[in-house]
Amino acid sequence: MDGTANSTDFLVRRDNLAATSWATSALPTTLAQDEVVLRVDRFALTANNVTYAVAGDSMNYWSFFPAPAGFGRVPVWGFADVVASNHPDVSVGERLYGYFPMSSHLVIRAGKVNPRGLRDVSEHRQSLAAVYNQYTRVQNDPAWRADSEAVQMLYRPLFTTSFLLDDFLATNAFFGAQQVILTSASSKTSLGLAWLLKRRVGEGLSVIGLTSSDNQSFVARTGCYDRIIPYNETGSLARVPSVIVDMAGNRTTLAAVHDWLDADLKYSCQVGATHWQALRGTSTMAGPRPSPFFAPGHIEQRRSQWGAGGMEAALGKVWQPFLDASAGWIDIQYGAGQRAVEASWTEVVSGRNLPSVGHILCVGQEGSSQ
Repeated sequence: MDGTANSTDFLVRRDNLAATSWATSALPTTLAQDEVVLRVDRFALTANNVTYAVAGDSMNYWSFFPAPAGFGRVPVWGFADVVASNHPDVSVGERLYGYFPMSSHLVIRAGKVNPRGLRDVSEHRQSLAAVYNQYTRVQNDPAWRADSEAVQMLYRPLFTTSFLLDDFLATNAFFGAQQVILTSASSKTSLGLAWLLKRRVGEGLSVIGLTSSDNQSFVARTGCYDRIIPYNETGSLARVPSVIVDMAGNRTTLAAVHDWLDADLKYSCQVGATHWQALRGTSTMAGPRPSPFFAPGHIEQRRSQWGAGGMEAALGKVWQPFLDASAGWIDIQYGAGQRAVEASWTEVVSGRNLPSVGHILCVGQEGSSQ
């Protein structure tokens, strides 16, 4: 392989996400049939990864990458290189994009291999959402560019969720709403959704962003919202037919919006949990019961309806325009090694990460350059 017999793994306590540690696990010296060893080169760390950890048990995110009892390996999106392969159609040196742990290496069992990608068909992943088991071969990925890998890691999985939310709301005629309210307005998923909603000229929608006072100026610079409201001013929301898409998971804020709008709130969509420490806030609220949105389920639905490549083609039509529009929003910061990973995780999980900063990391010191 690449001179190491171990994988280095970043672990978090499942009952206390701020508590972390490191472990090593032995890589196989002999590969079973179809096993492939990947060296995780770079990955993005955003509030979305905190959501994976918060929902680790309820949504089975902890099950993708097994860890010692009481700990979890947080899933991230990034790039990896094949360093050993016992699959006839997967070559050493190939580069893959997909879903990885915060580790130096990952061993998968390659299956469903085709020119576009492959799946990890390891036994423990068979019952898990298929979209997370898919790895894209970058040499055949029309969305891939070597000079935009960092942006792809930061935005692509989140923008896919934005795209699916936009499609879901449009399919339901926005539930008759005149305004769509997005919490955590500075988050990448909210920005992507707001940008898509603003493109819907003629729908008669106002796009409202709820954010902290500290993030107002950043959110305003993006130009994605018709109006930006601080969390402590939800009483200034117009009482008109509305939809809320909650990325924050802060029950106190969500209850305030529900109680203010009451019957004018036509649908409440629960997506993320960027404010994970406030999940145990107010549990009773007026208006409709919040409905969880599970992106992988919507992906499978659209793929079955639109046929092979249909969803990817629809997403591709807006992906590059979004990248062009979002150029300059994010200051990308690169980090390598255990201290850099620990510091970045602490910053993100504590909610101190600036929305204008994007972290690109690698566990080892040998990650690729910018």
